[in-house]
Amino acid sequence: MRYISFRYLYPPRPETAIAPDFLDWYEKRGWCAQYKKNGTNTIISIDPDKNFIAMNRHNADHKAWDLTNHIKKELVRLFPEKHWFVLVAEIMHSKTKEIKDTIFIHDIIVYESELLYGSEFESRQQLLDKRLKTDRETDTHYICDLEGKVWFAKRFYKDFEKAFWAIKDPTVDEGLVLKNPKGKLSVCSKPTDNSNWQVKCRHSCKKYNF
Repeated sequence: MRYISFRYLYPPRPETAIAPDFLDWYEKRGWCAQYKKNGTNTIISIDPDKNFIAMNRHNADHKAWDLTNHIKKELVRLFPEKHWFVLVAEIMHSKTKEIKDTIFIHDIIVYESELLYGSEFESRQQLLDKRLKTDRETDTHYICDLEGKVWFAKRFYKDFEKAFWAIKDPTVDEGLVLKNPKGKLSVCSKPTDNSNWQVKCRHSCKKYNF
């Protein structure tokens, strides 16, 4: 389906929270995991003329943050074609003390002006792999730029419990999001439209409890 003008798309996100005891159950069924950053879930739209729109998961503009010139420049470098792209990312700025003006990209729902309805999660990740994977990396993500402000989420397929309990600072890494690699992107017209192929597992704290 062609995407030729901006319209808001709700970012795919999990609704169901699981306890750590269930991590192995999903691992054995071939799901993959990405770290869940403590950020603001956001869609970042890039038009063919390289204008940008960033909106949160409530279909609203960000009140206290906008894409920096550096991030815009890097996204133009990474997505140079005269097409529409819509990325799904966490904005790391207002919820963490140490990390500011940083994006953590973990999915894409429009690629080269094609709305990717019906595509599997793994196939969309492979599109991002070609553009965003680098040899600069941490346990949770690849670093896509020299200033370290554009991150690409790693995905992994084993040792879910080990990764979960290795988290040292839940104010940065809240936990894991588990995703079915074969889960297909549905219409993005409601917040829950793509919750059926992903779940979240967070560390318990005052703000979040299972």
